[in-house]
Amino acid sequence: MELTFSVHGYSCDLALHPISARTVRLIEEHGAEVYSMKALNWWRKGKTATWGMRIDNFCSIKVTLDKEPAPFDQSLITAYPLRIRRRMFLDSKAKYLCVLGFDNEICSFSWVWENVRTFDPSKLSFMVHQWDRIMGERDYFILDEVRYDSEFADLHNWCDPAGFTLVPPRIIDLDQVRAELERGAPEHKGAPFPSPDEPHTAIVRPG
Repeated sequence: MELTFSVHGYSCDLALHPISARTVRLIEEHGAEVYSMKALNWWRKGKTATWGMRIDNFCSIKVTLDKEPAPFDQSLITAYPLRIRRRMFLDSKAKYLCVLGFDNEICSFSWVWENVRTFDPSKLSFMVHQWDRIMGERDYFILDEVRYDSEFADLHNWCDPAGFTLVPPRIIDLDQVRAELERGAPEHKGAPFPSPDEPHTAIVRPG
């Protein structure tokens, strides 16, 4: 049998970049204009990007076996999100991170496994990031990868991308984040991570 897991909705390509105090001042001065500046042309490069499909009220999810609908509990997708703690940053000397990218490109993405003998929904596993505190939005889930019976999909299909707008750059003060986490603050739920010289505030983006 052919097993297909499909999502239609918003895709995102977001990156967390360690930046210097000088770049912080540049972003504070120019805002979204930094995307067109040479200093930040590398936002989509390296290993700091997270691409995936947003799991929210807008997205549509289908699971099929040989193109026929198969039973599936969608709540399983976001049941066990990954921790957002990036040890490579928190254990480093970096003082600031900048969030760059987009999160509103409408498209479809599917994972396909061929020659599946039997279907057991519990064998679907999901790599999901929860970025509430990074993006300032409650229940901000990003589906990064899907496996069935511990196996990666045989095929990946990305269809009908419709364009996107870039998010305003957001700066995160890592020293304040380290202090919060040391006091036992949650890593992925709650108010946005603090920006430089900015008090801890409530979530401002609608959920």
